[in-house]
Amino acid sequence: MEPITMSVITPFLIELGKKGIEKFSEKGFESISESTINWIKSLFFKDGEPKKVLRELQLNPENKEKQIVAKAILENSIEDNPEFMTNLNELIEKLPKVENTITNSKNVIAGNVNTGGGNFINGDSNQIS
Repeated sequence: MEPITMSVITPFLIELGKKGIEKFSEKGFESISESTINWIKSLFFKDGEPKKVLRELQLNPENKEKQIVAKAILENSIEDNPEFMTNLNELIEKLPKVENTITNSKNVIAGNVNTGGGNFINGDSNQIS
């Protein structure tokens, strides 16, 4: 089994935490197979209610530790039954693709700027008197 990378699975886990499996159809997941939905439900639900890991992910979908725990559940399931990799690939392929593109701009800062307490100027002709 190929390892599942966080960068590939994180968008799915965030959507799962924010929307739950039932609301994926609102975000373009209408064509996910019934077997894939049933697989995810078997991992993250018991008696129709979210398991602890999903409840915690729903409270804070951006939390990296909660995402890692959910990812481990997916990996364990695939390790036990490699056929589930097909279900995971289906989810990944159908995730909305988000791309950030910046064009025609020369004053772009991509990332954090730490000046160590000094002044920071972004742009042309900024003068400090």
